[in-house]
Amino acid sequence: MNRRTAALNVILAVLSLLIAGAGAGLLYLSRPQPEKAETVKPDVRVKVMIAKPSSQEVEVDSMGQVKPAHEVIIQPEFAGRVIYRSDNLIPGGIVEEGEVLARIDARDQAAAIAAQEAAIAQAKLTLADERGRKDVAESDWQGKMDSLGEESRDFALRQPHVQSAKANLSSAQAQLKKARRDRGKSAIRAPFDGIVREVAVEVGQLATQSSRLATLVNINRYWVEVSVPVANLAHLDIPGINVAGLRGSPARVALDAGPNLKVERIGYIERLLSDVDTRGRMAKLLIAVEDPLALGAEIQNRPLPLLLGSFVEVMLDGQPIADAVKIPRTALVEDSFVWLVADGVLTRREVDVVWRDRQSVIAQGLRSGDAVLVTPLAAPTEGLEVIVEEEVDASGLGPAGPREVTSIAGNG
Repeated sequence: MNRRTAALNVILAVLSLLIAGAGAGLLYLSRPQPEKAETVKPDVRVKVMIAKPSSQEVEVDSMGQVKPAHEVIIQPEFAGRVIYRSDNLIPGGIVEEGEVLARIDARDQAAAIAAQEAAIAQAKLTLADERGRKDVAESDWQGKMDSLGEESRDFALRQPHVQSAKANLSSAQAQLKKARRDRGKSAIRAPFDGIVREVAVEVGQLATQSSRLATLVNINRYWVEVSVPVANLAHLDIPGINVAGLRGSPARVALDAGPNLKVERIGYIERLLSDVDTRGRMAKLLIAVEDPLALGAEIQNRPLPLLLGSFVEVMLDGQPIADAVKIPRTALVEDSFVWLVADGVLTRREVDVVWRDRQSVIAQGLRSGDAVLVTPLAAPTEGLEVIVEEEVDASGLGPAGPREVTSIAGNG
């Protein structure tokens, strides 16, 4: 009985396991099958710029400070008391070339003139006397010269005395001319059209030859010294370097005079300085600006002047670059490549960058119709499929936007 019971329990246990396994298999076979998801490629939408190679204008932007082109310190040529000072001889005063700025008391020079005139009269009298004595000596020694040497003969005929009298007369005449010139120098005149920078003279002041009476700055032309990258010099016209004459590339000089107001003048490159900027190792150029005070304009229409010492923005027009395309800096990859979009996929193209400014570069090596990628992508790859959603225009690229200028003068 016990054996039968044990065998029956084993059989029941086995049947239970078989039934459980069959149920689990049935559940596995009847489970819901997941639907297969279709692989969808993400849309990469980009903007491109259609390349149109042409002659590209270039512009070099820099900052500089306005400085005098010609500045002179006015000093008297002889000592004396100041008896006159011009009303225009004040700081900021405008004086014309040849205008009398101050006058020195010239009574000492007048006395010197009188003394030299007397010396000339005395020298003439002495010369006439010596010539008369020479004639008498020639008469006395006539026929008696054979026994005398050449030097004794000249002395006997008073030839040295006559030569000395002539020399004294010439010296007195030269001293008279000098005294008259000195009297003319009593009037201190402006050497050029200028603006008075400093004044240190008053009527009644005793001035010496070392006295600084005033400082004048020529107002026909100012200079602006600017620093530019050495690599940019090849694209500029520089007198004495790559062009003849005294005028190089044109320049626009702009002074920020306040909200919505800029004073602008037209200038040109005049010279390349011999040294570089010690801080940035940049080349230094002198920009000449003619009529910086705009005095050539009618006074009622005269714009604001260009002030000495002002920091100004300078825009230099460079030589055009042929067969080139201007593209934004964001389109340049690794400093020498761009991505092109052709038939909806990206391809890589090497270009030659020949010019750079703050917002764009000018490159050669692109063909007309090339679609240059201008949208920055996180990880662009060769053959990546993209969708072009917009073609942008390159006309807005440049180192500076529109400038609002309300005061313009100058002659280029």
